[in-house]
Amino acid sequence: MQKWEYLLVDANMYPFGNKLISLYVNGEEKQDWKQGVLHLFVNELGEEGWELVALRHDSKYDQNSLIFKRPKIVKRTRKKPDSDSPKK
Repeated sequence: MQKWEYLLVDANMYPFGNKLISLYVNGEEKQDWKQGVLHLFVNELGEEGWELVALRHDSKYDQNSLIFKRPKIVKRTRKKPDSDSPKK
């Protein structure tokens, strides 16, 4: 069964422009993206395999909430042989 991982992004924009005031990813502020451009950040996520699945824009506060998902990579571990079993 396919498993997914999710990324929650909150982006505050300047009212008359395309620059970011602040950017939070899963609750953690991304200082290096201040004054950045949202579409470039979204394109970077796309390069990492993230797909935008939901967007909510609050025009009163110029805040965008975005939800991304991508298939979760499940690491399969090999089952170790039972050390108590007799060797052949």
